[in-house]
Amino acid sequence: MPVVAKPADHRRSKTRPSSKPWTGLGAIVALWSAFHGLALAEQDAWPAPLATAFASAVETEADRRENWRFLADAYTVDGPLALRFDGEHLDVENGWSLVSPSMDGLTAAQRTAYAEIISPDEDEDDAGGLFLAMDAAELIGGEIQLLAETDSALTYTFTPYLGPEEMDIAIARHLIGQVSVRRDGSGLASIRLHAPERFRPHLVVRIDSFDLVMEFQRLDGLTAPVLRRLSSRIEGSAAFQDLDEVTEMTFSEVEYLGDTGRVSAND
Repeated sequence: MPVVAKPADHRRSKTRPSSKPWTGLGAIVALWSAFHGLALAEQDAWPAPLATAFASAVETEADRRENWRFLADAYTVDGPLALRFDGEHLDVENGWSLVSPSMDGLTAAQRTAYAEIISPDEDEDDAGGLFLAMDAAELIGGEIQLLAETDSALTYTFTPYLGPEEMDIAIARHLIGQVSVRRDGSGLASIRLHAPERFRPHLVVRIDSFDLVMEFQRLDGLTAPVLRRLSSRIEGSAAFQDLDEVTEMTFSEVEYLGDTGRVSAND
């Protein structure tokens, strides 16, 4: 899934890759709610290129974090962090190691970001990998329309489906979804959810800025696209407290260690 770095707001900000890279799209979906498949019934009406792009997606539980090795670049308010993840060594800091800067050279903000990246989640046992997961299809709801067509990609707009709860519906009402499919047959290129303007999904919640981008790349030898970039920003306030959440991560030197054999893409 992680990137043009977007500098965080120094007033109240933190780079918080709250969805660990190995959890892929399943964790991003879980950021909002547990989905019940309500959007899946509409896939029969999807444009053929979009349906084909998702045909190779894997079931979330079929992709394990121990199947992956990669370099992750996380962007913080104090500069980038370079980390390596090795699924064959989960016994050491959950598979993570710091590449740069040195541990002694980390600022307080970078130490916090590093600790959050390597710390296990409560649902770590269910964590997936970098493959495009079927969970992502559940984001795509409403009417799908062709927005742009180039020699390399088709981009569609859709109404995001975030879940059945009142807050999910209130947020989704103000978002625009975009999904891009590569025309060379290599599958999904990106998914974006963004708010074109400020909105209030609840009396005590104000969203000034919302932008989530996930970019994918097909690697030779693998049947599904792999997450290569994750970028998100949420600014506003909730319960009268400022909200400024920034996530910036890219994944390179990706190597798949799963059952189909080792495949690498060294950038």
